[in-house]
Amino acid sequence: MIFGAVLLSLLAGCAESVETPPPPPQFPKWQPKQPRPADRDEEAVDTALATLDLCELIDLAVYDRRKGGDTRPVERRTEVKRDRKQCSLFRGGYDLISVRDMDPSHLVLHRVDGAVIDLGGVKGYQTETRRMGGLDGCEITVPVSFERAITFEVGRASRSKDCGLLRDFATAGAAKLPRDLVYPPEGQDSARVGACADWGATEKGETCDPAVEVEVPTGAEKILAAGAADPNLECAVFRDAVKMAFGADFAPIATPGEWHADPNKTYKDHQLITFGESPGVTFRTQDDREFALYAAPLGNIDVRGHVRLRVVPEHERGSKDWDRRQVVSDLDVGNALAVMDFVMATHFRGPR
Repeated sequence: MIFGAVLLSLLAGCAESVETPPPPPQFPKWQPKQPRPADRDEEAVDTALATLDLCELIDLAVYDRRKGGDTRPVERRTEVKRDRKQCSLFRGGYDLISVRDMDPSHLVLHRVDGAVIDLGGVKGYQTETRRMGGLDGCEITVPVSFERAITFEVGRASRSKDCGLLRDFATAGAAKLPRDLVYPPEGQDSARVGACADWGATEKGETCDPAVEVEVPTGAEKILAAGAADPNLECAVFRDAVKMAFGADFAPIATPGEWHADPNKTYKDHQLITFGESPGVTFRTQDDREFALYAAPLGNIDVRGHVRLRVVPEHERGSKDWDRRQVVSDLDVGNALAVMDFVMATHFRGPR
């Protein structure tokens, strides 16, 4: 993830002798404006799920095709775990496949972490987890509303196999769900609109809009004030630079700018640097999970008014490989420095 911001804030460690700057220009405070889609009728979805036999979603014909030479009998068994209904396919005392009514509080993370897949015309999210060189788990989530979903998961006896086995079961199971409960592969299955569906946050999207084009004012003071009021301005400042350095796949989104300091977080590689004529500072967290840059277009890093860029690597969508640490690479650092150089040269050169 890449976070760019122009900030009217104080960086920690300001000198006591700094004079109070004049008040910045004022701009209207941004609020999300794009309309949100309506969810399905909650009572109707609850009723449909309550009457659904999850064991019917485990297609034994799929098992017969994929069982290989194992002739041991299998059994579908209904269970209730953590107040959620589920059914598992057992063989020799071990579960092969499980289907469950997902806890609504987990659904937003499955949408963000999972890769969108087509289950025979039905939308699903697939997440494969790898650990110690092998498959540690696979889940496929089929949303049935903004808040509810059915999840297919490989069991302990299937951990040596890839997600292909589970996908066969999920495709057959999704075909048995009522058509008014599933979404097409491109269907709107959450309240998140546009690129906000890819936002790595646990919120439902009510505070996120896809960024819209806005005109960047002239002069550092006006840019900082406008950016503090409207995140679309921040996106406009960083859009071209991020696209050139990191690629065109990144889509800007507008969200409220709130910054909460963590008193327990420690940093390293603290370096003073210059971006054009503007002083700046860079640092990274001790675990190398985050790299941050601050530039001071007003000429003093210790006074109000900064441009910030923060880079945080994430797992590839649809795959969580716990054997590979997601850290900021030297290439990421070089790209981030190039972004800040471009932004300062393009928007903050000249009169303040």
